[in-house]
Amino acid sequence: MLRVSAVLVALGGALAETQEERIVRTFKGKDFLWGTATAAYQIEGAWNEDGRQQSIWDVFAHGNHTFGNESGDVADDFYHRWKSDLDMLKSYSMNSFRMSISWSRIFPRGPDGLHRANPLGVAFYKKVIGYLLEIDVLPFVTLFHWDLPDDLDWLEDEVVDAYVEYAEFMFETFPEVKNWLTFNEPYTFCPSGYGSGRHAPGVKSEFKQYICGHNVLRAHARAVEVFRDKQKKGNSKGGQIGITINYDWAYPWNASSLQDQAAAQLHHDFVLGWWADPIWVSGDYPPSMRHRLGDHLPTFTSAEQERLRGSADFFGMNIYTGGYAYANKTELSGYVSTHVGMDGKEIGRRGASPWLYVVPDAMRQFLVYVHNRYGPGAIYITENGCDVPGEHEAKLEDALNDTFRVNYYREYLAAAAEAVSEFEVPLKGFFAWSLMDNYEWADGYHFRFGLTYVNYTDQTRHPKASAKWYSDIIKQVLPAPPGAEAHPKLAQPSVELVV
Repeated sequence: MLRVSAVLVALGGALAETQEERIVRTFKGKDFLWGTATAAYQIEGAWNEDGRQQSIWDVFAHGNHTFGNESGDVADDFYHRWKSDLDMLKSYSMNSFRMSISWSRIFPRGPDGLHRANPLGVAFYKKVIGYLLEIDVLPFVTLFHWDLPDDLDWLEDEVVDAYVEYAEFMFETFPEVKNWLTFNEPYTFCPSGYGSGRHAPGVKSEFKQYICGHNVLRAHARAVEVFRDKQKKGNSKGGQIGITINYDWAYPWNASSLQDQAAAQLHHDFVLGWWADPIWVSGDYPPSMRHRLGDHLPTFTSAEQERLRGSADFFGMNIYTGGYAYANKTELSGYVSTHVGMDGKEIGRRGASPWLYVVPDAMRQFLVYVHNRYGPGAIYITENGCDVPGEHEAKLEDALNDTFRVNYYREYLAAAAEAVSEFEVPLKGFFAWSLMDNYEWADGYHFRFGLTYVNYTDQTRHPKASAKWYSDIIKQVLPAPPGAEAHPKLAQPSVELVV
């Protein structure tokens, strides 16, 4: 009887476990990266300073193609305020920082038409990366986060050679960086840049996105080959390289319908498998894409397929939301996406962005699917976050009290913890999007995703409630850094950081 009571008490305790407790229990003591993510064009500003070449986003934004005709000319002015911004990472207890490099800042085109090192650009990133290492924050560096130099085009074969040259320069110039990502979200910048035209360079076409994707995958594989060759020769030991793939998890609209189940799998293939299958499975696109797109889908040579297979040391995933897919024979892909279920209700609470719904289970589904289908030895959640309805228009005190975002992170991290504890998913890191409010591409400054509020007029920074919540979680799962007791100001975010 006592044993039964003990079991019942234990079960009751397990059932009463809060989401925070689940997160802490799952990740406590693990060798894990806790950080936040940014992108060069979204935060740096200084668009025409110190030898930086224009990128396609400068051209696109200056051409009045964005919300309010806004651009990244100033953004968060990180180029001039980088040190105090990086200090926020320590105040938030983070041990890693995902950043991207501006290709056009560090390796611009010269008067002779050739791309070469810009000493001022190199010096800037040397300072940033050096300071991160100095404060014990691990840099996780993305080579390409959409800001392509304006003389290049992902539709042209020449861009592959140009990218590989740039990547090799980066590997040689920054041997202190041990964690690299070749690309961020090719599913976004290819379909949006060369399909809908909503993003730079603004090309509208049904099939050119697949040419973009083909060149991106070729460039990725060759860059990884260069990186690994340098590793073997001892030029840069102990490093790893991967790619970040975004996916909004698709559920069958009618879970009991075989047609909708097949539609959801087609969605997996066309959005996620487009990039993941060539790298982790076959060296080629999913058969469903090849069958449905036919000659509109470019072909890899046998050498390119061989180079692609296994061309990532880890899987970087960006996950924000989820939706439904239902079968539709009139669509070339065979499916249609929606956020409205059979019951007529939206799939979850909506953020400020019209595409972002709170679907925490999408995190678990994506992690488990990648683990089971692709079997990477390590997975990093390289972006996860949300914007809050009405935050951009809210008074400062209301914007800082971002309970919506706190709940979002709590629910999504709890779902990630479930994937790790129940399905043994090899999750090694989590990067919140984003360190601070920033330029959100075609949406300009209309939506805020930051843990830190940015006043774009005076460039002051103000930690939000979500920053404190995230910091508190990190402090519970990671050991206290040496000297933390001597520097209590690092223990939690201040109410306001004025830059």
